Amino acid sequence: MNIFITSVGTATSVNLIKYFKKAGDYIVGGDINEYGYTAGSIMCHEYVQLPYATDSSYFDKVCNIIKLFNIELFIPVNDIEVYIAAQHIKDIPCKCIIPDFETISKVRDKYICSSSLAGIIDVPKILENDDVNKNRILRDKLGVGSKGITFIDKGTEAPAYNKDDSFLQETVDGEEYTVDLLCDLAGHPIYIIPRLRLEVKGGVATKVKVCNDGELILQVKKILEVYKLPGFSNIQFIKGQDGKYYFIEINYRFSGCGVGSLLSSPNYLEHFKAVSLGGIYNGDVNPDTKFNLIVTRYYEEMVYEDRNS
Repeated sequence: MNIFITSVGTATSVNLIKYFKKAGDYIVGGDINEYGYTAGSIMCHEYVQLPYATDSSYFDKVCNIIKLFNIELFIPVNDIEVYIAAQHIKDIPCKCIIPDFETISKVRDKYICSSSLAGIIDVPKILENDDVNKNRILRDKLGVGSKGITFIDKGTEAPAYNKDDSFLQETVDGEEYTVDLLCDLAGHPIYIIPRLRLEVKGGVATKVKVCNDGELILQVKKILEVYKLPGFSNIQFIKGQDGKYYFIEINYRFSGCGVGSLLSSPNYLEHFKAVSLGGIYNGDVNPDTKFNLIVTRYYEEMVYEDRNS
């Protein structure tokens, strides 16, 4: 299959490139860097430099690449790229398996998403007014990952903020989990794979344990009753000191350490390609997943000789 993957300068995309290539797929990569200035560009069969996703020329450039290389499956990796793809999904000249624009618009707003799930699953309490008697965080509604989060200690007043852009939430301390999801076009889960984040560097997990946690899998199934998430996505939780799993956020893309799920589930990408062809899944969740694996990551260098210098 001819596959176009964006943001190949990220570890997220590099892992997808590696394992799609192992499966025999032809990979075209795109990124804002020049060829050779990111390892991912060298790993692809073909590489095209892209403008920023916020640039007015970005979407037309993507469509031209899809047509030029006879792309069958487009995988945007960056959050903004997925958002833009959802806006123009009917105009993308190949398959692109992502949630619809309405769902993404709700999920990307942390306040709307958390509010909609409160009462269905455990969510850290949202504070409409500041409470100096609690540890809390100030979150950007449209923040990405750990960006846009300010921690506020008990006894300290929250800084001034605009309620249209940010909100306060109680802090939950505990173990951090990411759950990798793969769902078919109808939103039925094929994989729900919890990973305990054992080590995190720069906001990205570098050491994880793949866990067969029935309670966490059940919580995700409840979320899927509210939000239809076809294709790749991941959901983050914190297991509090009380033993409960508290919802943090949904990311509508492949995760930074999603390679843990690829390694634990040999047919993960084959199921994803079947979804792209319109397949509806009626089997068991996690059909081939091996649990209790520890996955560690390391750096690997690639060299490009820049003959233009």
